Amino acid sequence: MFKFSASLGYFWISVLCSCVLLYSLAHHMRQRHFRPLPPGPKRLPLLGNLHQLPSGSQEHTFKSWAKKYGEIPISDLIYAEFIGHRTLIVNSPKVARDLLDKRGGIYSSRPRLVTMVELLGWYPNTVLLPYHSEARRRQRRWIQAAFGEKGAVRKYEGLQRRETCIFLLSLMETPKDFTMHIIRFAAALILESVFGHRITSLEDEYITLMDRAMDATNATGPAGSGIADMFPLLKYVPAWMPGADFKRKALYARKLVWDANHIPYDMVRKAVESGNARASYVSELIEGAAKAGHLAEEEDNIRYSAGALYSAGTDTTKTVLRTFFLAMTLHPKVYVKAQEEIDRVVGSNRLPTLEDRPNLPYIDCILKETYRWNTPVPLGLPHYLTEDDQYEGYHIPRNTTVVANLWSMTHDERAYDNPDTFSPERFLETHANEDLKDPRNIVFGYGRRLCPGRLFGDTSLFLAMASVAATLNIGKAQDATGNAITPEAKFLSSFISYPADYECSITPRSTATISVVAETLASLESS
Repeated sequence: MFKFSASLGYFWISVLCSCVLLYSLAHHMRQRHFRPLPPGPKRLPLLGNLHQLPSGSQEHTFKSWAKKYGEIPISDLIYAEFIGHRTLIVNSPKVARDLLDKRGGIYSSRPRLVTMVELLGWYPNTVLLPYHSEARRRQRRWIQAAFGEKGAVRKYEGLQRRETCIFLLSLMETPKDFTMHIIRFAAALILESVFGHRITSLEDEYITLMDRAMDATNATGPAGSGIADMFPLLKYVPAWMPGADFKRKALYARKLVWDANHIPYDMVRKAVESGNARASYVSELIEGAAKAGHLAEEEDNIRYSAGALYSAGTDTTKTVLRTFFLAMTLHPKVYVKAQEEIDRVVGSNRLPTLEDRPNLPYIDCILKETYRWNTPVPLGLPHYLTEDDQYEGYHIPRNTTVVANLWSMTHDERAYDNPDTFSPERFLETHANEDLKDPRNIVFGYGRRLCPGRLFGDTSLFLAMASVAATLNIGKAQDATGNAITPEAKFLSSFISYPADYECSITPRSTATISVVAETLASLESS
């Protein structure tokens, strides 16, 4: 028995040595036949840089790698490997544009995302589909037509204004529940425009449907960085096994993801079949596909394109608004300046509209700074290079995952003085390469995977922030003894960067303000 065990041990040692030799030989041949790879941390055989990858705040680590290992002139391009997975980390808008925008034809696919796609079931979601798939093209075309053009977005202004009024009145009535009101506001916009469902109370079953799915997804970490993404065979590990906590989390999330994508769609389909459906993104697609006799083939594409809008729209809106309230609590002078601009331009007898936006530059700067200060999706979703490429003398091999470190781009000291400080004033002056510094050109992604619903989300956020400044005072909450509570500017690092829970004080600016909001809502309801 001992002899058998010893020989078996020698066998595995020889296998390991052979793997190391083969890896070293392949690496040597690659270096001989190609230009050098971009700079990066030193890699170990087999493991690559896995031992240097933290479980959280990976965006911070990747930025530190750029400073430590980057080479002039391309210090923002870092190469790493994780168990054979080639990874290119882009830390600047210029390099992102050069590669992801200008060479989008080969940089726009997605890597195999075992956790999100195969374990959690986010498929065939628009943002996760391979670039050249017909399903992705079809879904993208639908979303672009409904939410991607300025003319298309304008038709939702009535909805945006109405839900903004409901949001304001809710904050006036129960200010301590501001987080729940933010969730309701974000969900209401998407549920009505995408599914034709209007939320009438906080007890509505659909308010937190996607929120629960996204929270569970967020708990699995940044896209593509889970243990099953590194070792795909682990997806077959039984959930009951010790150490399989990742599998238990995935199974819990999978049910929530399924519900969030199927339940709202089924509601709309039943309404279409009964002839009671309200006009919406999903109802129009269902009706069109049914009329053409293609509904059975198109059903998954309709369902998951709507799910993409639902997840991306609610989560980004919720995160940015929570960050906004935190920033205004910590920076009262900024908020006073915003209110002064509103009073000067809009006055106190009406609420701001999107037509006021060109005349409210400081409010627009606050929105930009909110995007920048806490980038909603710090590492975005990874791109995938499908052909060998060369850039600035470096070889970038095909089948490389490309991570755009959006957080690093919005916290670059070369572009933004004191990047950890919330300062909308930084955007008041026009600078060279202004479009590269505008956070709206960073946080929504790059190239042919740019968020197609960004215009809808951006206008909704601007309207909400301007209206809050016009009608509400925001300040620090007080403890039981009357002392001010200063919240910590802490953001949870994962796929989505939520602000940690905090308290703040929210009160109406005046009794007249309450009447203005109520009268505006009544007018919108009757029109």
